[in-house]
Amino acid sequence: MTQNAQADTQQQKPELWTTARLRGQGKSSAQIAAAVDEGKIHRVIPGVYSTESPTDLLKLQVLSQRRRRGVTYTGVTAAHVYGLGDMVWPATGRVDVKSSRDGGELLILSVGATERAVTVSGVSVTSPIETAVELLAAGWDRKKLRTFLTGRYRGAKGNDALAEDLVALPPRIRKDATDLLDGLVTGTASKLELKAVKYILEGLNGIDVTVKVNHVVAGYRFDLVIEEADLLIEIDSFTFHGPSGRESAERTFELDRWKGNTAVRAGWELLRFTGDTVRWLPEHMVEMVVDTVRYNLRHPRTRRRRTLKEFLFLDNPAQYWHALLKPSSRL
Repeated sequence: MTQNAQADTQQQKPELWTTARLRGQGKSSAQIAAAVDEGKIHRVIPGVYSTESPTDLLKLQVLSQRRRRGVTYTGVTAAHVYGLGDMVWPATGRVDVKSSRDGGELLILSVGATERAVTVSGVSVTSPIETAVELLAAGWDRKKLRTFLTGRYRGAKGNDALAEDLVALPPRIRKDATDLLDGLVTGTASKLELKAVKYILEGLNGIDVTVKVNHVVAGYRFDLVIEEADLLIEIDSFTFHGPSGRESAERTFELDRWKGNTAVRAGWELLRFTGDTVRWLPEHMVEMVVDTVRYNLRHPRTRRRRTLKEFLFLDNPAQYWHALLKPSSRL
C-alpha cells in the first residue's frame, strides 16, 4: 500500500447521508440543494452526500459500496488507488456477469471474471501486474511501471504473490506480463519457482489451461497444478531437496516419495525438475511440460479417479502418520 493510500485509510471517515435519509428528516429537494450550494453538505455521488468535501477515493469507496455485488477497479482508476497518478473520471471497473453494467455518470463498467483482486484503501482493484500491463498498453512509461511492480512485490512473500497473480491473468496478456517483468528483481526469497512459472506460462501461451501455484492436491501442496491436463509439477531445488541441503534432507526425501506416490494413485501425472534445469535448461522443462499438456488434452484418461473411500490410510499426508517423520513438521 502506498503512503498516500495508508494516510487515506487512517483519516476519520466523514459522515455520509443518503437522499432518503435527508428526506426522512424532513428535508425537501430544494433544501438539500441549498445545503449543497452553501457548503453545509457535499455531493459524493448521485444520492449520497458527505459532511466534508469528498476525495476521489471516498467517491470510489461509495460507488463500490452502493453496488450489491461490488466492483473491481481497473486501468487508470486502479493506478490512482495504488498511488500512481491523478484520478480521471469517469472511473473504470469490472463486474461479474450477473451484475448490471449500468455504472451511471461516474463509472464505466466491463463484464468479466477477476481471478485475483487486491483490496487497497477499502476498494477492490486489479492485481499490480494486471494493472501494469493494462497501463503499458495505454502508453504509460515502462520504467515507471517496473518500479511500481518492484515496490508492490517486495518482501519475503513477494515472489509467491507475483507467481499467483501471473497465473491468474487472462491468457491474452500473460506474454505481455512476462515481457514487462523480464529481468525485474522482486521479493527477497528464492526466485526459482517464479522463473519456472514465467517460462511455463510463455510455453503454454495460446493453450486454454489454468496454471495454479502452490495448490493442494490429495492433501499435499504442489508447486504447479494444471487440472485440465491432470498434471502436477514440482520444482526441486538442491537447497531443500538435495542430500546436503539446509533442511532435514532425510525427512524431505522421505516425505517427497509419499507425496508423489499419493498424487499418482489419485490419478495425476507428476513431472519434477531441478533448480539447475530451471536456471540453465529451461527450454527442456518447457518442452516436456507443453508436450505433456497437449498430449493429455488430446488423450484424456479414461480411468476413473479414486474416491475418498478408495484411498488407503497411507494416502493421508505422511507427516501425520509416518513413524520417521516428526508430527509437528510441515510441508
